Amino acid sequence: MWHECLSENTDTFITMLYKDVPPLRNLRIEEIKFSREGNRISVGFDFPVFADNPPKKWIERGYTIVFVELDFFDIREVVLRSSNNAFRGNIDIDKDDSGILNINISGTVEVQIKAGVGLIQSVRGY
Repeated sequence: MWHECLSENTDTFITMLYKDVPPLRNLRIEEIKFSREGNRISVGFDFPVFADNPPKKWIERGYTIVFVELDFFDIREVVLRSSNNAFRGNIDIDKDDSGILNINISGTVEVQIKAGVGLIQSVRGY
């Protein structure tokens, strides 16, 4: 599963929210951000389904959407192409034999990233 390719201690919260962590399909991609002179790329998106086990405060506040931000570091390569400004698509994440992450976003925005490290930076409801 996609979250198992990321740094080991970062997927705990996401696995607590979901009985089975959903694949990253048909997402509304809110941001793709380059920082630290291109050494860090952040991808923020709305999860395709709401949490099975949301925190109590999410329920109390009436949240219906889970937002996830993934950060990738030690960027080896990046390709970005867009066909319009409403970013929707699928995200595939896997690791090659040498341990390099391959991140492919496909849809109305197409991104290919090769990175040394990836982690779940944040998970929040709204």
